Amino acid sequence: MAKKSNKPQRVQADKNYIEVMGKIFAILEYFVEAGGKQKSVAFVEVASAVPFARTTVHRILYSLEKLGYVEKDDVKSHYQLAPKFFELTGPAIHFRRLQRAAKSVMQNLLLRFGETINLGVLDEGQVAYIEVLQSPSVLRAAAIPGQRNPVHSTALGKVMLAFLPESEVESIIGRHPMIRRTPKTITQKKHLLEHLASVRERSVALDMEENLTGVVCVAAPIFDHVGRVVASLSISGPAARMEPKLPQIQEEIRSSALTLSQMLSPSTLATDGSASHPQ
Repeated sequence: MAKKSNKPQRVQADKNYIEVMGKIFAILEYFVEAGGKQKSVAFVEVASAVPFARTTVHRILYSLEKLGYVEKDDVKSHYQLAPKFFELTGPAIHFRRLQRAAKSVMQNLLLRFGETINLGVLDEGQVAYIEVLQSPSVLRAAAIPGQRNPVHSTALGKVMLAFLPESEVESIIGRHPMIRRTPKTITQKKHLLEHLASVRERSVALDMEENLTGVVCVAAPIFDHVGRVVASLSISGPAARMEPKLPQIQEEIRSSALTLSQMLSPSTLATDGSASHPQ
């Protein structure tokens, strides 16, 4: 019988793990937690918070500064997250914030109008519904989260197209044919571009039975902290119920979308402890 070895077993290192990456992200995570609540963080504070040698912390901060993700403050030996960091992480932060904030805004619209409320984003040139509050009415038309629709025939899609750079609009139209969904669908590129110009002027888009016969939808754009359109909010319902309320609906949807855009501003993000964009 073989004798049992008393030698301690060596733990095999994970060859795929890059140890320095763990150190870099530990420091960045500390900045997100601490730096989001104050303008800058002292080097000694960072070095005390992480279990690394001071020289290692200094080299990581130096490297992050060279790459543009942190910057030195006016105060000696103080650092803060730089704009480039927020350009990289901003979309994800704002998207999560948008989903949380949108629920109460959408519930208020549902209570006020009794029609289906939709929150959508652009995904590979189509509208993707990420939140839907269905009308309590038996007669209703509602998408489900995850469902997709064309941009050219929906209010959600048209209002986002209207605020995209022209090159992006051309690319989306080029990849997705403007299929006729109903007799009222815009199917000519020239007519769509003219329509988008009027949408930009009013900051609201209408789908007057263009995607589904008998259904009207009104949408407004939602912008992030640097003014990029990131989503849209809409109210949809049967034409017979929607058309008499169109003036009020347009005003309310614009106001609600503006509220959500303001919730994505740096100052608002900072109030709940999330990272804020440096001023």
